[in-house]
Amino acid sequence: MDAMPTTPAHAKPARRDLLWVLVLILACGLLEVWASWLQIGAVSGFPKLGGMTTGWILPVTSEAYWMASLYAWLAAPAGPRSRRFAMWSAAAVFALSLSGQESDHLLAAAGRTVPPAGVVGFVTALPLIAVALIAVLIHLRHTDRDEADATAERARAEAEQAQHAVAEASELAAVRAELEAALGALAPLQADLATARNELARLAAKADASERKLAAQRKRNSPARRRATPARNGSENSRATEVPDDVDARAEALAILAAEPAISGADLGLRVGKSKRWGQLFKNGLATAAPADPQAS
Repeated sequence: MDAMPTTPAHAKPARRDLLWVLVLILACGLLEVWASWLQIGAVSGFPKLGGMTTGWILPVTSEAYWMASLYAWLAAPAGPRSRRFAMWSAAAVFALSLSGQESDHLLAAAGRTVPPAGVVGFVTALPLIAVALIAVLIHLRHTDRDEADATAERARAEAEQAQHAVAEASELAAVRAELEAALGALAPLQADLATARNELARLAAKADASERKLAAQRKRNSPARRRATPARNGSENSRATEVPDDVDARAEALAILAAEPAISGADLGLRVGKSKRWGQLFKNGLATAAPADPQAS
């Protein structure tokens, strides 16, 4: 059994579909057009260069521009304006070519060898018309390409600007997120600072109260107060009028207690330059509201 074809007939490349028919028709058409243009050129008075006629200029210029305009219109348009011009000029040159071919056949059928004067003038101007048309077409194609490049450049610049804007927005969002995180981390510190300030104010008030108490104690032990106090008998009188020699140590101990209420008596005595026993007696005396004389130890 024969193997089945793997590729169906309709799946052949579309660009080669019936291409040979197009080539055959084009060759026959060009041959007929060439002969007709040569005949028109010969009867229109185109000069000769030696033994060669220059009537071939007509088919070359007219048909070359017609194919160029078809290419610019259908195959590779450069832009809307050049494509539109190529379309209308291709149609006009095609109509002129048909008119030329028909004129040649009519002249041959009528047995005339010289065409009318108007036809002769138009035929002789046809190469220059083709030059003008191709120049305009080339200029329009260049203009369309320049405009397309400018449009592409603007689109590229806008795309880059949009990318920069997105990048800046992302960077700004990241900075804002970092700032919010820093503010969130700062909030507990602010609360701790407020607590520390409140504690400092409490300790300052306590120290101020201790200072006032010490000032009152100094005032009670002043010489003027001792002179105003009635004399006492024996040791009681001497003790009432005696000023402790550790007043400064007591004042310093009160200040330390105001700042560090939890300090031990032993550490307190060492801090003010006294013995541990002195500090313990002084602190116990403050606790019982009946200060004992540390020197009694």
